[in-house]
Amino acid sequence: MSHKIEHSDLIDMVRIIDVRHEFLKKWENDENMIRMFIDLNIGNFLPGDEDTFGSYLTNLMHFKGLTQTILAERTGISYNTIFKYLSDYGRSKPYTLALMIAFGLEPSQIDAVFSLAELRIDRRCTENNIINRYMQLGRSDENAVAKCNQTLVIFGFDPLTALGTNAYGK
Repeated sequence: MSHKIEHSDLIDMVRIIDVRHEFLKKWENDENMIRMFIDLNIGNFLPGDEDTFGSYLTNLMHFKGLTQTILAERTGISYNTIFKYLSDYGRSKPYTLALMIAFGLEPSQIDAVFSLAELRIDRRCTENNIINRYMQLGRSDENAVAKCNQTLVIFGFDPLTALGTNAYGK
């Protein structure tokens, strides 16, 4: 079951966190400020009991203000493939990792996504250590997936996607 987070839901979340009337009066019509306030006060949310891989990705996308087009640009994954993921049709470990980097998720959220996707990641190997570093960078850098792919290639590993590699044309 997919739960789209609406603007009114964001305002309700702010009221639940702490009824800060002055904040609401000043910023209630600025969705970006409300999202930032929620991020600072409750961090990023985890999936609910009824969430699937696709519904949780959809919720993350709405919560972070991202579109399928933006995700496609940031990851090098086609719009159609992202649509399939959001609809719970198929998933691969490299593309799931690329999406996690693009979303800039917290470690607990990354674990939740891998659980929902029924994938495992061994954090002890060099390849995954590189990917983990870029997951942290993804919180502040829109080009984190491309940089991760370039670093993986330099170390002799396969890139997650073609973004940032010669195959992608950049």
